[in-house]
Amino acid sequence: MENYEVQVQQQTGKITCDFEGAKAYLSARLDEYRNVVFTEDSKKDAKATVASLRKEKKAFADKVKEVRDEYMKPLQEFADKAKELVDMYDQPINFINEQVSAFEQRRIEEKRLQINELYQDCLGDMQKELPLQKIYNSKWENSTVNPTQIRREMMERKETVKQGMEAIRQMHSDVEDRAISMFLESYDLTKTILYINQYQQQQNEIRAREQERIRREEEERIRREERMKLEAEQREREALEKAEREKQEAIAAAEAEKQAAVQQAIEETAQEVIDSMIPADLEGESNLYEYRLALTADAKEKLETYLTSVGIDWELI
Repeated sequence: MENYEVQVQQQTGKITCDFEGAKAYLSARLDEYRNVVFTEDSKKDAKATVASLRKEKKAFADKVKEVRDEYMKPLQEFADKAKELVDMYDQPINFINEQVSAFEQRRIEEKRLQINELYQDCLGDMQKELPLQKIYNSKWENSTVNPTQIRREMMERKETVKQGMEAIRQMHSDVEDRAISMFLESYDLTKTILYINQYQQQQNEIRAREQERIRREEEERIRREERMKLEAEQREREALEKAEREKQEAIAAAEAEKQAAVQQAIEETAQEVIDSMIPADLEGESNLYEYRLALTADAKEKLETYLTSVGIDWELI
């Protein structure tokens, strides 16, 4: 069937109005009252004038509405009939379009089955890492995209993901499993490597802090042991010094006791000797004798004591 173009013609409508006469009338009325000062006496006339002007204004507004409605009647009639024609156009359009859509839907379903078969063939060993719904490209459903193109894209995606996973494993990170899971969520290798590097940096910082803590604790332990060693050595020296002092004091005490005993024995022996040498009779004739002796001060003192003790008269010359 040949195309048909609906013929539509329009004639310009015309509406007349005495705009200029109305403007002149209203200007004259405005000039009439421009300099008028209304008073209590003229208030009634002013109200009447306002009421008259409002009545004239309403009459003109009503006339404008009446004219507009009458002027729009042909347009409204045309629009109603035109809508009927538009609706009639929709009937064959919708009928044909439904069949085209159904045909297109069947084609898409067949293409989807073909895409699934290609997926099973290309990614059979990596379906877990590359689910079809995550790599599905709706453009594959277009009739202009052939199976070779789809297969190539699937294989490229598969190879990209395999290389990405291998790159992650080559980093030998403690969070390898988490990193691979993250990569398979978005297939963003740059983001995943950044995560691994940040984690590694955090771990390095933690290890560095731990090593620093251990180093400080070890230094403190060494200082503490050195202090304890010095304190022990000091206590040992003090104990040795004390023991030496006590030993020396004991020796000195023993020596003093010995010297005292010897002195006492000497004194007792000397006294016995002296007693044995004292003449029994001191009333006999005495003679004068002179001796020259070389003595120490101590010996001199003891000699003088002895001479005195045995009753010998002497004088130092």
